[in-house]
Amino acid sequence: MNTTDKNLLVKLLVVSLVIIYFQVIVGGITRLTESGLSMTDWKVVTGSIPPLTQEAWETEFEAYQQSPEYKEINEGMSLSEFKNIFFWEWLHRVWGRWGFLFLFGVFAYFLVKKKLDKKHIGRFSLLLLLYIAQGLLGWFMVKSGLVDRPEVSHYRLTAHLLLAIFLFAYVLWYVSDLVVKPESKIYNPKMQRFAWILVGILVLQIMFGGFMSGLKAASHYPTFPDMNGAYIPHNLFEMQPFWVNFTEHIPTIQFTHRSIAYLLVVLILTYGHLVKRIGENHPFFRQVNLALPFVLTTQVLLGIFTLLNSLGSVPVFLGVAHQACGLLLLSTMLLLAFQYRKNNILSSF
Repeated sequence: MNTTDKNLLVKLLVVSLVIIYFQVIVGGITRLTESGLSMTDWKVVTGSIPPLTQEAWETEFEAYQQSPEYKEINEGMSLSEFKNIFFWEWLHRVWGRWGFLFLFGVFAYFLVKKKLDKKHIGRFSLLLLLYIAQGLLGWFMVKSGLVDRPEVSHYRLTAHLLLAIFLFAYVLWYVSDLVVKPESKIYNPKMQRFAWILVGILVLQIMFGGFMSGLKAASHYPTFPDMNGAYIPHNLFEMQPFWVNFTEHIPTIQFTHRSIAYLLVVLILTYGHLVKRIGENHPFFRQVNLALPFVLTTQVLLGIFTLLNSLGSVPVFLGVAHQACGLLLLSTMLLLAFQYRKNNILSSF
């Protein structure tokens, strides 16, 4: 692949990153506006077109009225109110399909022009498979709220979020691998290991954020720095077996989410300080590292403001901003981790 083709591919992959990032944001809005169960079927082609006539809207609304959510929560909802929640779920689904078609188009263009070798064909194939898996997992998640309970499984919700994060991270790595020359990468196994440990903890934090969202845990303890008057809630670890507390017990989940946040603040600031000298001869690394504490501070503040305003329900703007900034923080840490020499990562563990 020549330089011109590589630059074009990088630009198109950056566009796909924006598409996926917006998809995550729309997913957050869909969740916080409780719009995710408004579409009761999954039609890949015809479902991409919203109802265009009054009759079509009434048919869609009648299908929703048979769902547990309407019967138990939204009984008496008007058609205009239904249209509002339908919009976000429809946009979330159709944006994902557009994103897949965009990437498929990029792949087809480079393939037809014979600009891809086996390595890049393999990378694109995996990327498209991840996109398909994300869509299937999204429907698997929605189905869990259409049977008996008007709530999607928080396990499936979190899995859907984590797969979206992995998809985003994969494209980010692809771009980084195309842009950063191997000889310009940093050799420092110790800091490399530290960077990947931080990435792992951030993914764990996002997982607990998914549990928080799925169980609406924020509204149970909308105070900071204490949790309804106590720094350590008295009812931690009440469930049996013990591990279930970390996946289903709201006090334990929120306490863990807060505790990981404190740990990340200390570790990320420590990492940023330790790698200052490393970045002296690597301008891009230095710039990303300088941005790290600002992104971290923003994320912490958004988390606090979200908690303090979550009595009853999480404000849509704050909740979505917190999720979007969380992905930005992970992306910043990933960009730093990607700057180390790839052939040393395994030997550094």
